[in-house]
Amino acid sequence: MSGSSAGSGGGAAAAALRAAASAGDVAACTRYLGAARCVRFSRDETGRSALHLAASAGHGAVVRLLLNVAAPKEVDSPDGGGCTALQRAAADGHEEVLRLLLARGADVDKQDSVHGNSALHEAAWKGYSRSVRLLAAAGATLSRANAGGFTALHLCCQNGHNQSCRELLLAGCDPDIQNNYGDTALHTAARYGHAGVTRILISAQCRVSEQNKNGDTALHIAAAMGRRKLTRILLEAGCDKSVRNKQNETARDIALRKDLNEILTILDECVAKKDKKGKSKKRSKSKVRFDPKHNSDIVNRIEKPRHWSPYGCHYYPDPEAFPSPRLDSLPQEPLKRGEQYYLDLAGNIRKGPVGVGYTCYCAPLFRHLEARLERDKRELQRAQVRLGQRVAGLEQKLNRGAHGRRSERIISNPIQEPQLPRSRSLEMLDKLERAPMQAAR
Repeated sequence: MSGSSAGSGGGAAAAALRAAASAGDVAACTRYLGAARCVRFSRDETGRSALHLAASAGHGAVVRLLLNVAAPKEVDSPDGGGCTALQRAAADGHEEVLRLLLARGADVDKQDSVHGNSALHEAAWKGYSRSVRLLAAAGATLSRANAGGFTALHLCCQNGHNQSCRELLLAGCDPDIQNNYGDTALHTAARYGHAGVTRILISAQCRVSEQNKNGDTALHIAAAMGRRKLTRILLEAGCDKSVRNKQNETARDIALRKDLNEILTILDECVAKKDKKGKSKKRSKSKVRFDPKHNSDIVNRIEKPRHWSPYGCHYYPDPEAFPSPRLDSLPQEPLKRGEQYYLDLAGNIRKGPVGVGYTCYCAPLFRHLEARLERDKRELQRAQVRLGQRVAGLEQKLNRGAHGRRSERIISNPIQEPQLPRSRSLEMLDKLERAPMQAAR
């Protein structure tokens, strides 16, 4: 139902229904659903109905209740910001609500009227990798761009969400897709300084020397912004440092102009790594990303749920979930200080910097941990109150018992103190004192 037909109506019953839906009160929602249809799906001042509020808050039971009485067109009805309930749920990573809405036929590719984001854009932007996997499996268009020309892959690379990037690539997203400025996801990762997604894109066989509309490669951007780590990664991946942009500058020219001496040193010393046959590892321009003949284990595992990322997220990886390593891809050069081996998406053995990147944002994990800590804190406070009440009751009981025992106590055998024997001299003195008195009588 549109906002004009139900935006101002409904009165107190409609407001109460929206409040109950936002709070997840199933019993209250059931009571209010007996009202008229305009009351059930009326809007607040922001254009949100009870379905939008419940989906945004992640209340699956309330969403299921509302979907049972909703018409098909109401499932994809936008709010005041042009977002459907599916987009609101994706923006907050509510998987259960996403499944309910998709099962009811929600349009997975519907875009809002403000930014042009679909549900996949919202999930990728926030880093909800499980929601990304769910929407991709539901048939979301991976190459769809928003109003700014950015795809979901650009958005997750912009924010450094490693696992979301991995999920999109495994679902078949083209790593070389460009935005309105000709930037690929690799350009975006270099611009925002995310080494994790850069390595993931390289392992997905992206074209590392791809140029945008200004003729810049990712190496131009990394060098111009003084990103030493990314500059080294791109050079080792085979990025062509002789490419010139439309200003007729190479990456080295830019570093020289900006007086970035450390970048100049890296550009002069670092060369692309070679395999055992002496061939450079420069990426081909083939569009084939995963070969089912040689990487069947990767292809078959796309639908398996994974709760970790080997590229910097805070989950411990399962060794069985890694692709089989290709020993012939082991680099000839020994590990240098600060380097370690890692596997790319195809099972090749690579070398990269040691440690977890500081640009990996695991917002969903941190949010769940903070919520769990808050719940534990409240439970400890309640336990402390209960313990205090029990201690106070025990003290009262002990005081009453002690008072009763004191009142009933009777002294039955008083202590008899023995009389001290009088000395002989005292007895003689008594006789002398009594003798004159007797004589006077």
